[in-house]
Formats: sequence, structure tokens, C-alpha cells
Amino acid sequence: MSQRRAGHVNRCPNCRINNHFCVCVHLNPFEIKTNISLIVHVSELKLTSNTAQFVEKLLPEQAQIFIRGRVNEAFEAEPILARSGRPLFLFPDEDSQEINEDFKAKYPGPYHLIVPDGNWNQAKKVKKREPKFDKIPTVKLAPGLIAEYKLRKAPRPDWVSTFEAAAYAIGAIEGVDPQVRMMSFFRKWVQATLDSRSGNFSLVRESSLGD
Repeated sequence: MSQRRAGHVNRCPNCRINNHFCVCVHLNPFEIKTNISLIVHVSELKLTSNTAQFVEKLLPEQAQIFIRGRVNEAFEAEPILARSGRPLFLFPDEDSQEINEDFKAKYPGPYHLIVPDGNWNQAKKVKKREPKFDKIPTVKLAPGLIAEYKLRKAPRPDWVSTFEAAAYAIGAIEGVDPQVRMMSFFRKWVQATLDSRSGNFSLVRESSLGD
């Protein structure tokens, strides 16, 4: 059996990391007030490095994944628009407004975050190609964030992953506690994935001693 095939067989079906580095013990679901709709491009479904899956796993009551880009299958925006909360489209385009205290005072919640997921080219096309999203205000995160996602190379250091974007947006909306809980898991998952890719199984014990 090839090393690649062996790695696939030995993967945890939930976190999709080699069983020796499984992070499911750290995957503790909790609830927030904000609904989150993750619009995931179909090409992301097969990638173990996709981060949207963990937003849904950590926030199963509020986060829901919607797939776009399937061949011969039209994307339906209605189920997303039917969800409760003031809809906000999270993407840093030229018209986006920063989520801060002034924004929340002007546009009070509860909110419904709509988050496109995929590579940057795929994500930026979502709102432009879906006319039913036209009237939804676009929002962005505060400047100065540095991505901690080390599994893919971003065009710029401040271009964060979908998971990080959702975590920091929730932090801006609901306070720091849910952001801290989300990012604590995220850092463990990123490190476990890097350790798994290294093939150095001695790191399993070192990681457990460091928790």
C-alpha cells in the first residue's frame, strides 16, 4: 500500500487528520446568537485543508454549509435568505463596512453572516453572480489581522481563512469569548495537520504533553 493511500485509510472520518494526530477531543460545540451561512465551492469538499467544515462542526446550531459550483445544478439563494437575522455578506470588497461598535449601533442585530468559501477568485465572485445578494450590505474585519492559517499560501498576510474570518467576525459582533474558543481549536487543528504532514509520529507525544 502506498504511503498516500495508507494516510487516507488511517484518517479520522470527522477531522480528516491521521488518527495519531486527531483533534476531535478539542472539537467542543457551543452556541452563539449569530446565524452563519457558509457558501462553499464544490471543489473544496474533497480538501482536508478546508476550514468551513470546522465552523459548522463547532457551531452546529447556527452554522450551515451551502454548496455552489456543482455541474448542472443551479445554486439556490432562497434557503440562505430565509434564515433569521440581519443579513451581512462577509467579504473585503471596495464597498464593505467594518464591523465595529459604530456599525452595530447603526445596524443592530441579531445578525446572519453570509460567508463565501473557496479560493479568493471563487469567493469574490459569489455576490457578483448571485443577484439576490445585491441588497445585502458587505462587511469586513478590522485591519491589522495576520493570518495563522499555514496550510495554504495566501496572496497577502492579512488575507485570513474562512474559519478565521468567521471567528473574528463573531468576536466583533458578540465579544471575545466565542472568538477565543474558535481560534483555540483552529490553532490546534493547524498544528496537528502540519505535524501529520511531517510524518514525525514522535510529535504526537510532544503535542499531548504540551496541552
